[in-house]
Amino acid sequence: MQLGRHRLFAVAMILAAVGVPLPASAGDAASPDATGWTVYGGVGASNAGLFTAGDVDGALANVELRAPALDVPSWLGSPRPTLGVDVATEREGISDVYAGLTFTFLRYGDLSLEGQLGGALHDAKLSGDPSGRELGCRALFHLGLDVDWRVTENWSAQLYASHMSNADLCDENNGYESAGFRLGYHF
Repeated sequence: MQLGRHRLFAVAMILAAVGVPLPASAGDAASPDATGWTVYGGVGASNAGLFTAGDVDGALANVELRAPALDVPSWLGSPRPTLGVDVATEREGISDVYAGLTFTFLRYGDLSLEGQLGGALHDAKLSGDPSGRELGCRALFHLGLDVDWRVTENWSAQLYASHMSNADLCDENNGYESAGFRLGYHF
Protein backbone atom coordinates (compact mmCIF):
# COMPACT_ATOMS: atom_id res chain seq x y z
CA MET A 1 0.00 0.00 0.00
CA GLN A 2 1.43 3.36 -1.01
CA LEU A 3 0.70 6.45 1.10
CA GLY A 4 0.29 9.90 -0.47
CA ARG A 5 2.97 12.42 0.38
CA HIS A 6 0.69 14.34 2.75
CA ARG A 7 -0.28 11.22 4.67
CA LEU A 8 3.32 10.08 4.84
CA PHE A 9 4.37 13.47 6.27
CA ALA A 10 1.50 13.40 8.78
CA VAL A 11 2.32 9.85 9.90
CA ALA A 12 6.01 10.74 10.30
CA MET A 13 5.18 13.80 12.42
CA ILE A 14 2.77 11.84 14.65
CA LEU A 15 5.31 9.06 15.18
CA ALA A 16 7.97 11.62 15.99
CA ALA A 17 5.69 13.41 18.46
CA VAL A 18 4.72 10.19 20.23
CA GLY A 19 7.90 8.14 20.09
CA VAL A 20 10.97 10.33 19.74
CA PRO A 21 10.81 13.06 22.41
CA LEU A 22 13.82 13.03 24.71
CA PRO A 23 14.34 14.77 28.04
CA ALA A 24 16.33 18.02 28.09
CA SER A 25 19.32 16.29 29.71
CA ALA A 26 20.04 13.21 31.74
CA GLY A 27 19.49 15.00 35.05
CA ASP A 28 16.67 17.37 34.06
CA ALA A 29 13.54 16.00 32.41
CA ALA A 30 11.95 19.40 31.77
CA SER A 31 13.15 21.97 29.26
CA PRO A 32 14.10 25.44 30.58
CA ASP A 33 10.91 26.78 28.91
CA ALA A 34 8.59 24.30 30.63
CA THR A 35 7.49 26.58 33.45
CA GLY A 36 7.18 29.87 31.59
CA TRP A 37 5.40 31.56 28.72
CA THR A 38 6.98 32.38 25.36
CA VAL A 39 5.87 34.78 22.64
CA TYR A 40 7.40 34.55 19.15
CA GLY A 41 7.24 37.02 16.29
CA GLY A 42 8.76 36.85 12.83
CA VAL A 43 8.44 36.63 9.09
CA GLY A 44 7.95 33.73 6.75
CA ALA A 45 7.50 32.79 3.12
CA SER A 46 4.38 31.17 1.65
CA ASN A 47 4.62 28.14 -0.63
CA ALA A 48 8.02 27.36 0.88
CA GLY A 49 7.98 23.59 1.26
CA LEU A 50 8.31 20.21 -0.40
CA PHE A 51 4.61 19.34 -0.23
CA THR A 52 2.94 22.59 -1.35
CA ALA A 53 1.04 22.69 -4.62
CA GLY A 54 0.05 25.72 -6.64
CA ASP A 55 1.19 29.32 -6.86
CA VAL A 56 0.87 30.96 -3.43
CA ASP A 57 4.08 32.92 -3.14
CA GLY A 58 4.36 35.86 -0.76
CA ALA A 59 5.45 36.92 2.71
CA LEU A 60 3.79 36.23 6.05
CA ALA A 61 3.92 37.84 9.47
CA ASN A 62 3.87 35.18 12.20
CA VAL A 63 3.01 35.52 15.90
CA GLU A 64 2.89 32.57 18.27
CA LEU A 65 2.19 32.17 22.00
CA ARG A 66 3.28 29.10 23.98
CA ALA A 67 2.00 28.34 27.47
CA PRO A 68 3.94 26.49 30.18
CA ALA A 69 4.28 22.73 29.68
CA LEU A 70 1.44 20.44 30.66
CA ASP A 71 1.91 18.26 33.72
CA VAL A 72 2.48 14.96 31.91
CA PRO A 73 5.29 12.36 31.90
CA SER A 74 8.58 13.83 30.63
CA TRP A 75 8.92 11.18 27.90
CA LEU A 76 6.09 13.02 26.09
CA GLY A 77 8.50 15.87 25.34
CA SER A 78 7.11 18.55 27.69
CA PRO A 79 4.10 19.45 25.48
CA ARG A 80 3.24 23.14 25.56
CA PRO A 81 -0.17 24.48 24.44
CA THR A 82 0.42 26.74 21.44
CA LEU A 83 -1.66 29.37 19.64
CA GLY A 84 -0.44 31.14 16.50
CA VAL A 85 -1.41 33.24 13.51
CA ASP A 86 0.08 33.77 10.04
CA VAL A 87 -1.02 36.97 8.30
CA ALA A 88 -0.40 37.22 4.55
CA THR A 89 1.14 40.48 3.40
CA GLU A 90 -0.36 40.20 -0.09
CA ARG A 91 -4.04 40.29 -1.00
CA GLU A 92 -3.96 36.87 -2.66
CA GLY A 93 -1.97 35.27 0.18
CA ILE A 94 -3.26 32.74 2.68
CA SER A 95 -3.73 33.73 6.32
CA ASP A 96 -4.41 31.21 9.08
CA VAL A 97 -4.77 30.68 12.82
CA TYR A 98 -3.55 27.49 14.45
CA ALA A 99 -3.57 25.80 17.84
CA GLY A 100 -2.10 22.62 19.24
CA LEU A 101 0.81 21.30 21.24
CA THR A 102 4.54 21.93 20.81
CA PHE A 103 6.85 19.06 21.80
CA THR A 104 10.58 19.24 22.51
CA PHE A 105 12.18 16.30 20.71
CA LEU A 106 15.82 16.93 21.44
CA ARG A 107 17.86 19.47 23.36
CA TYR A 108 21.61 19.93 22.90
CA GLY A 109 23.03 22.81 24.88
CA ASP A 110 21.25 25.99 23.75
CA LEU A 111 19.73 24.30 20.66
CA SER A 112 16.47 22.39 20.62
CA LEU A 113 14.42 20.60 17.98
CA GLU A 114 10.68 21.02 18.46
CA GLY A 115 7.57 19.84 16.66
CA GLN A 116 3.94 20.93 16.62
CA LEU A 117 0.77 18.93 16.18
CA GLY A 118 -2.66 20.54 16.04
CA GLY A 119 -5.26 22.14 13.80
CA ALA A 120 -5.66 25.31 11.75
CA LEU A 121 -8.32 27.48 10.10
CA HIS A 122 -7.47 29.40 6.92
CA ASP A 123 -8.97 31.91 4.47
CA ALA A 124 -8.00 30.27 1.13
CA LYS A 125 -10.58 29.12 -1.40
CA LEU A 126 -11.70 25.55 -0.87
CA SER A 127 -11.99 24.67 -4.58
CA GLY A 128 -12.07 26.24 -8.02
CA ASP A 129 -9.05 28.49 -7.51
CA PRO A 130 -7.01 28.79 -10.74
CA SER A 131 -3.79 29.32 -8.73
CA GLY A 132 -3.91 25.69 -7.52
CA ARG A 133 -4.15 26.56 -3.83
CA GLU A 134 -7.36 24.62 -3.21
CA LEU A 135 -7.22 23.27 0.33
CA GLY A 136 -10.57 21.43 0.32
CA CYS A 137 -11.61 22.06 3.94
CA ARG A 138 -11.71 25.18 6.08
CA ALA A 139 -10.23 23.28 9.06
CA LEU A 140 -6.91 21.52 8.46
CA PHE A 141 -4.32 19.56 10.36
CA HIS A 142 -1.32 21.70 11.32
CA LEU A 143 2.18 20.25 11.69
CA GLY A 144 5.35 22.17 12.36
CA LEU A 145 9.06 21.80 13.02
CA ASP A 146 11.47 24.35 14.42
CA VAL A 147 15.06 24.67 15.52
CA ASP A 148 15.34 27.02 18.48
CA TRP A 149 18.59 28.64 19.64
CA ARG A 150 18.44 30.10 23.14
CA VAL A 151 20.60 33.21 22.74
CA THR A 152 20.10 34.53 26.30
CA GLU A 153 17.96 33.57 29.28
CA ASN A 154 14.99 35.51 27.86
CA TRP A 155 15.61 35.56 24.08
CA SER A 156 15.80 32.90 21.39
CA ALA A 157 16.08 32.80 17.60
CA GLN A 158 14.16 30.19 15.65
CA LEU A 159 13.93 28.74 12.15
CA TYR A 160 10.51 27.20 11.56
CA ALA A 161 8.54 25.26 8.97
CA SER A 162 4.78 24.73 8.94
CA HIS A 163 2.54 22.35 6.98
CA MET A 164 -1.27 22.34 6.72
CA SER A 165 -3.30 19.62 5.04
CA ASN A 166 -6.66 17.88 5.29
CA ALA A 167 -5.05 14.40 4.92
CA ASP A 168 -7.38 13.61 1.99
CA LEU A 169 -10.51 14.04 4.14
CA CYS A 170 -11.91 16.50 1.55
CA ASP A 171 -12.06 16.43 -2.26
CA GLU A 172 -9.11 18.79 -2.76
CA ASN A 173 -5.91 18.39 -0.75
CA ASN A 174 -3.16 20.53 -2.21
CA GLY A 175 -1.64 21.32 1.18
CA TYR A 176 0.06 24.54 2.17
CA GLU A 177 3.41 25.26 3.72
CA SER A 178 5.40 28.18 5.02
CA ALA A 179 8.85 28.62 6.51
CA GLY A 180 10.65 31.48 8.15
CA PHE A 181 12.52 33.09 11.01
CA ARG A 182 11.21 34.40 14.33
CA LEU A 183 12.48 35.74 17.62
CA GLY A 184 11.14 34.50 20.95
CA TYR A 185 10.84 36.21 24.30
CA HIS A 186 10.61 33.84 27.32
CA PHE A 187 8.98 35.10 30.52
